[in-house]
Amino acid sequence: MILTVTMNPAVDKVYKVNDIKINNVYRPKNMIATAGGKGLNVARVVKELTGKVSATGLMGGSNAEFIKNELEKEGITNKFVDIKGNTRTCINIMDQKNNTSTEILEPGPYIKNEEINTFLTFFENIINEYNIIIASGSLPKGLTDDFYQKIIEISKKNEKIFLLDSSGDYLLNGISSKPYMIKPNEDEVEHLFEHENKKIESYASVLIKLQNQGIKLPVITLGEFGCICLIENEIYQLIPPSVEVKNSVGSGDAFMGGCGVGLDNGLSSMESLKLGLACGTANTQFLKTGKISNEKVNKIKNKIKVKKIR
Repeated sequence: MILTVTMNPAVDKVYKVNDIKINNVYRPKNMIATAGGKGLNVARVVKELTGKVSATGLMGGSNAEFIKNELEKEGITNKFVDIKGNTRTCINIMDQKNNTSTEILEPGPYIKNEEINTFLTFFENIINEYNIIIASGSLPKGLTDDFYQKIIEISKKNEKIFLLDSSGDYLLNGISSKPYMIKPNEDEVEHLFEHENKKIESYASVLIKLQNQGIKLPVITLGEFGCICLIENEIYQLIPPSVEVKNSVGSGDAFMGGCGVGLDNGLSSMESLKLGLACGTANTQFLKTGKISNEKVNKIKNKIKVKKIR
């Protein structure tokens, strides 16, 4: 079974307006609110593929009550730890006339030391219920950059497979604890490893470096061009079929969910990555973030091409 970790969830609100201008007042006819956060997108994909998944992290206040209700509706087992602060709200203002999107992202509540310690104890107590841990996204104020490092070490001590999807110092510190898999994109690779050459073949050196640092399954995602990975000393590019893209947001989360399910079901690294890439591609065919269907995933998976790089 899979446990997703979302330390900085949000209530995501979408407002649709026409031809927005500064200093004007707008009264949208409706507002769409969802339980947001990268780990929750992962959980939705896992739920669609397997029928069961748990989600943990920190949340509090009235927004936490909304998220709890949404998780119950979606059949995702709630393993979140309550905090005193109010979970953040993130706003997306969509201008339908100009086809633009303006996002306002709150930083999230400040997490106190006792709340951090409570979570770490809780995490260690429940971890043996799961085979795969998938942690995603940013961290709220109060959590240090080495937080992911701590929960990776707890997971490895309990012989769990840990997949990490983050960026910046969160990712760098996480790498030092050797998670099973990471999946930076091209921009993150350039920023973290000062790798400016974006030719696909050039990423081989980054993958080898990551594997030498203890990452068993290093992957670099390439958007519409799929991903490049290092499996048993051989480097491959996985290329998805072309599809009509409606919304690419959440595709990285869907990728992680699919990979996690593959590994949890005992599939090989290659087959797990194929499932992940199929999920990521399927997500682009839906307007809703973190949305897939088994039918689309299976069709896409059968059309993925594998190219050996070296």
